[in-house]
Amino acid sequence: MKTSIYIGMLILVILGGLSSCARLFGGMSKDKAAKTLDRYLKKHTQQALGFTNLTRFWNEGNMNPNMFSVEIFDEQTPEIRFGLHFDAKLMNEKDSLKQGGFQTQSIQKQYNEVEADFRIKQRMIAALKKQGIALDFDYYSAQLQFKNTPTPEFLKETLTALIARMNTNKSDLLSSNYFEFNLQTPPYSTAVLQAKTTSEENEDWKLTSFSLNTQAEDYKLIEKSIEQETTHYLKQLDHQYQMHPASKVYVNTDTFKEAVWIQFLSDASEADDTLVKRSMAAVTAVIFQYFNPETHHIIRTELTPIAHPDSFEAYWEGIETQLPFPTHW
Repeated sequence: MKTSIYIGMLILVILGGLSSCARLFGGMSKDKAAKTLDRYLKKHTQQALGFTNLTRFWNEGNMNPNMFSVEIFDEQTPEIRFGLHFDAKLMNEKDSLKQGGFQTQSIQKQYNEVEADFRIKQRMIAALKKQGIALDFDYYSAQLQFKNTPTPEFLKETLTALIARMNTNKSDLLSSNYFEFNLQTPPYSTAVLQAKTTSEENEDWKLTSFSLNTQAEDYKLIEKSIEQETTHYLKQLDHQYQMHPASKVYVNTDTFKEAVWIQFLSDASEADDTLVKRSMAAVTAVIFQYFNPETHHIIRTELTPIAHPDSFEAYWEGIETQLPFPTHW
């Protein structure tokens, strides 16, 4: 308990010291920086913009005691917001915006981009809400929560239409080229089903495969169940295998009632007692655990030795083609 208190006090002292150092080196006060930014926003933007979380951004990386970070938001629509770095001294003395890094756009331009992204996504959210589907966007992913269990056809139609609409507005959306859709349906407590997409910079998003969301609580339960079943299966074999860290999961997009856990294996060795050592071991076999993702029930198990361990990379890339069901459409 005392150690935690001492650590907490030390952190406060360090933070206070950094702030004091910034002031000693000529850093502008937060109050004056706030007034400077407020004046600049009123002069250089067309909307009523507010800001919050104003913090000095002085560190060993920029060594500028006048650099601040802040979150800008639209006072009429607070959900429209974005982060900003600015040199308060330069802004005060030269009425100029220096943001550091690679950001060179004006605040108005940044607002316009965020505002366009927000409006487009809100229209998509409203359209799906009429169908009983809640949609929530993040930069790398979107979560869809279905009120009723969708048929495979309805699920495909929903995703196909959503991807098409995103592609129509791709140039205005602030989203990663590698984008994932996490789907929560009534059988699951979390969004465990996952559609993976990818795109090049100037190309449309395309569905690459249907898998499971590794961040979902339901996934952790599935993972534990499959590992237990796999361990039990391997113990019954004459050949001594151990699970390699490499694995993949695919979902049958014909039914969404079947999935396969592809677990790579290496020969067991007493020396392979750490994750690092096991990851470096040659892959000598692969086990396919076909299962029901809702019940975790194992449907069937298939084990295939890999004749040429040095061909693992090619095997890894092409293994989806060996499956008896489609993983996308």
